[in-house]
Amino acid sequence: MRQIRKWTQFFVMVALIMTMLSVFALADTDLGITGPCHVVLSPTDSIEEMAVTWWDQSDITGASVQYSTTIGFSNIPGAAISTAEAVITRSDAVSGYTSFEARMTDLSPDTIYYYRVGQGGAWSGEYHFTTPASDPEETSFMYLGDIQYATAATAPEDYQAWGNFAQGAYQAFPGLNFVLLGGDMVQNGMKADNWQMFLAQATNVFSQLPMLAVPGNHESNSASTGKPEMFLDFLAMPLNGPSGFKEEFYSYDYGNCHIVGLSSSIFMNEQLLKGGMTEEDFDRIADWLEEDLANSDAKWKIVVMHHPAYAVVSDPTAAEVLENWAPIFVEAQVDLVFCGHQHIYMRTKPIQGVTYVMGNSGSKHYAPADVPYSQVMIEDTSTYQIVTAEEDSLTMNTYDAAGDILDTVTLLPKDRTIPWEDPILGDVDGDGDITETDVGLIINAILNCLPYDSGMDINIDGQVDICDAHKLALSAEE
Repeated sequence: MRQIRKWTQFFVMVALIMTMLSVFALADTDLGITGPCHVVLSPTDSIEEMAVTWWDQSDITGASVQYSTTIGFSNIPGAAISTAEAVITRSDAVSGYTSFEARMTDLSPDTIYYYRVGQGGAWSGEYHFTTPASDPEETSFMYLGDIQYATAATAPEDYQAWGNFAQGAYQAFPGLNFVLLGGDMVQNGMKADNWQMFLAQATNVFSQLPMLAVPGNHESNSASTGKPEMFLDFLAMPLNGPSGFKEEFYSYDYGNCHIVGLSSSIFMNEQLLKGGMTEEDFDRIADWLEEDLANSDAKWKIVVMHHPAYAVVSDPTAAEVLENWAPIFVEAQVDLVFCGHQHIYMRTKPIQGVTYVMGNSGSKHYAPADVPYSQVMIEDTSTYQIVTAEEDSLTMNTYDAAGDILDTVTLLPKDRTIPWEDPILGDVDGDGDITETDVGLIINAILNCLPYDSGMDINIDGQVDICDAHKLALSAEE
């Protein structure tokens, strides 16, 4: 069973103290909500449903979502309109808001739906989205890493810049199926004004493009439970996770992709120290993760979480992720793991068959570091990732705000009927032996400037040169 480490408890206590100080420093004020706003779509665990969340004034006690396949349906007599009643997820009279959640059901595949949210005579504008096809040949989605602002003084400008960034990305790729967020959308996850800054920008894209997110350490800071309470109240994630942790953990299938969302912040032990979870829950969650991945026969298996397994700088929570979850990723032969937390872009070399991508879409940037598993590292740059998953390949491109490609990687499907085994370093042709043929392939790649993989980096120094060929030649002679 997993044991609590003293240093982890120390870091948690420091974080809790800083959180309490920030709560006192930022007093609740009226947020100026005057009608339905902050609309966000999210997929559910059924392709026939779509969840929607929004805010309204605090004195609104009932609301709904209306939806139709007819554009401008509210002004067209006789248009077929469906209605789903909303539930109140949070209300604050001091801040002046009530948050709502509703589910649109009985949706037809590959169909454009138009919808609005509100009540009585106060409705939002009309939004639209497209439902998944029954069996799409291709899946395309965007990943956005940490969003939180750089400083409190620059928060409005930082969120406006991120909003422009997200809209630009969506305009460049309007055919996306959904978007993944890697956590730390806000600085203080228990402050409604922080969420308002994020949601005011997010709604411009995520009212049309369904969004899935995982909580980061900045969302997981309820002083009473350690849970990401406002994350759970303001957003709607699939409800198929382990009991007691639904929406913090979930999975979602779209076409040939199986997506698993994980709340890595449980390893910060906030929930454990406040009695919200037990030591046994760590094992129960790991069992759920292992079973969920094993039960999926999707071509591509993808994980999104906040903390990295392979960090740029040392981090106690990342160390727990590496110890407890990375072996499960290897066993399940996961293809791609998205994370964030360290405010830099890094794509690792394939590590036991798994590629890890650390994203950062916001204005806060940290310094790079030299780590042996990094394939590409990009500093001081806000990026987004576009993934296109087809039957015979998965390609991920990383873009900056200008739309320039900064990194690209293509993965091939895995034969999961064969258990994973670490490849033999230097066995370039994959025949199980190191021979002169492998040496020749490395020399040919060097002389002709051909692409190479990590199996050619015999010295494991991050580059392939004649030293690698020489070392491999000596091995082949033995």
